[in-house]
Amino acid sequence: MFKKSLFILLICIILNIVSVSAVPYLDASASTPEIERGSTERIYLEIEEVGGISSAYNITAVPEIYEDNIKITPKNIEIPVINDGTVIRVSFKINASKNAELGEKSGKIFIHYYDYDSENEIFLGPKTIQKKFNYEISEGLGIYSINSNPKNMSIYVDGNYVGNTPLNISIKEGNHFLRLSSEIFGNYSEKVTVYAGENYNLFKNFEESEKIEIFENVSENISISENTSKNVSEVSEISKNIGFEGILVYLGFLLAALFVIFVVTKNKY
Repeated sequence: MFKKSLFILLICIILNIVSVSAVPYLDASASTPEIERGSTERIYLEIEEVGGISSAYNITAVPEIYEDNIKITPKNIEIPVINDGTVIRVSFKINASKNAELGEKSGKIFIHYYDYDSENEIFLGPKTIQKKFNYEISEGLGIYSINSNPKNMSIYVDGNYVGNTPLNISIKEGNHFLRLSSEIFGNYSEKVTVYAGENYNLFKNFEESEKIEIFENVSENISISENTSKNVSEVSEISKNIGFEGILVYLGFLLAALFVIFVVTKNKY
């Protein structure tokens, strides 16, 4: 009688163990992305059936973020079934606005799923697990499109050479110095303020600047020539005045000499 009772108890324990082990159990892990302000990155979620011998059904992953300037999409991801020992990988997009606060952040992902009772042909649940995930918001980038005439000008950002025109370059948000340099045309510098997620254009026409400079030099030369011409005119006028007075003096002396000769000749005869 005792042996029979012991046998029945053992059977019940085995059946209980089997029934418990048949219940699926899910676990999950999430990546830890770094997201620049004004940009979008993905967070990857791996869901695995780690317990039981049956499958999990109607799985729904629901993310939650508690920052106003950070959005995560889609609102949820549905997975029909995860078999025993299977790993499913899904991803969510995290968008950080230009005004998102810098630093480390965190959120949660809730995973709801059902067990299937094949004997009664019904789904049992939902069961829920939750996983915390971390991410970091870092300084964003602005895109600068830099060009020049002529092309192939050297470009420097904060004194560091980054390439030649034309060039599209990502620059971290903040204040910077841009410089375009050429052995023929010289240097052009500009202080710029870059905001995350913004696009900018910079075009410098060196040849046009050179023409303007030459024109100004020519204008100065013309002014000098006009002054020189004026001086020449004044000298010519003075020369004219001097020449006319000299003729009068000469005629005066000539008349005086003729008068003296006339008087002397008259007295003699």
